[in-house]
Amino acid sequence: MKIYVTGVSGVGKSTLIEELKRRGITAFDLDAVKGLCHWKNKETGKKVNRTEGVGKDWLEAHDWVCDIKKLKKLLERKNKIVLAGVTSNQKDFLNLFDKIVLLRCKEKVFLKRLTERENNDFGRTKSEQKHILSWYKSFETEMLERNAFPLSSEELVSEIAEKIIKKLNF
Repeated sequence: MKIYVTGVSGVGKSTLIEELKRRGITAFDLDAVKGLCHWKNKETGKKVNRTEGVGKDWLEAHDWVCDIKKLKKLLERKNKIVLAGVTSNQKDFLNLFDKIVLLRCKEKVFLKRLTERENNDFGRTKSEQKHILSWYKSFETEMLERNAFPLSSEELVSEIAEKIIKKLNF
């Protein structure tokens, strides 16, 4: 069983991955796997580096993409695996997963988490938050239309992990 956990920045994907790992489940945060994802200029297609606080205009000119070949190699390592992330090209690799989980929470919750988190600087600035707010509702709708299993990330992370394990027969 291969499960993909997605949701906007700040919903708790990385925290959930750490909880699943603690329980002995093979789990990865796409952002944390060296060389798996990168920023790409939409016009030139070239890889670029992002610096903290680049803002909405920069984000609209670039995509965070996953290297699908590397992702396939990672998925081959285990029969039971959970990966979490959100990338511009994820619709191109969702078919590699048996189940999709959509973590959701209220806007005020994920915006607060973005400003307080220490493991990632993405989304701290008002401009970056404005960018996230411009697309997250349509993103969630698209994931639900793809039969993603919705879970509230406003619960304790231990409860979310338990739901994934039980409800998805993992």
